[in-house]
Amino acid sequence: MSELPSEERILEMFKHACQKLDIDDPEDNMKKTVIYLMTDGTRTATSLDGKEAYIDGSDFSKRFVHAVKTVGGRACYVNVFEEFHQKREDYENIYSALIDVVPDWKDFVVRNDIRLKFVGDFESSFGPGKDLRKYLRALEDLTKKNEFTAYILINFSREWALANKEFFKDMPTINSVIRFTKGQGIPESMLPPGKVEHESLVYVQQGSSSINWSDRQIVFLIALALRANVRNMPYFLQSSYVEGDRERIRRQREEERIFIDENFYDGKEDEGEKPKVAVIFSEVGPERYTF
Repeated sequence: MSELPSEERILEMFKHACQKLDIDDPEDNMKKTVIYLMTDGTRTATSLDGKEAYIDGSDFSKRFVHAVKTVGGRACYVNVFEEFHQKREDYENIYSALIDVVPDWKDFVVRNDIRLKFVGDFESSFGPGKDLRKYLRALEDLTKKNEFTAYILINFSREWALANKEFFKDMPTINSVIRFTKGQGIPESMLPPGKVEHESLVYVQQGSSSINWSDRQIVFLIALALRANVRNMPYFLQSSYVEGDRERIRRQREEERIFIDENFYDGKEDEGEKPKVAVIFSEVGPERYTF
């Protein structure tokens, strides 16, 4: 397992990112932000072959979950694979990678007091060889008393979710979605029923490959998800505008056609990794960030 940055280092990077992004009250707002990390692009982001690409994607998820918890999030969601992925030619690589990373995840959650809750159809075995379900259930049992929860979607399908709505009743509502390589929002097949409402989309051009992302870039991505949520939340289902806000929004949308394009990339701080690009959307328009 790759070494994780210290909590002090993560908090320092998060503070600087929030300052650059003009985020007010980041500590308080982070408690209100629940991120859905839709991992993707691991096979095209690197030259890694077979299951190694998926193991690299798993490392990215671990680093992301650790950073979200450290900066004050109360929970997050991570998609791993849908039920239909069992029909893919490389499904054996996906399944083999999941078996291989169980020991690392066990060490990770124990060290960092993270609760794992797996979300998907576990009624019957869904893979060749070792039965992954027993390892995942052991991880749930081992971490059930921890406060911060990472909800991990494995063997998930819309049909299973709709037939098991009770399963989701105590889970938090998602309000920020990070989608890698695709700007399509959440596909219906990966939609936790009743748990996505007024979400803000963060589109990332690059894939969720751990070896391609610095610690600072992962923390900055979390700050972008927070900014998107903070900017949009006051306007969801708003019945009236505060004085002057309606005119400001009209001017910036309709006349200025505002488009923010900022570059915060720092080759030294990013440990030599190449720049990342993400697009978020505020109440007045798109914002593109290089970091």
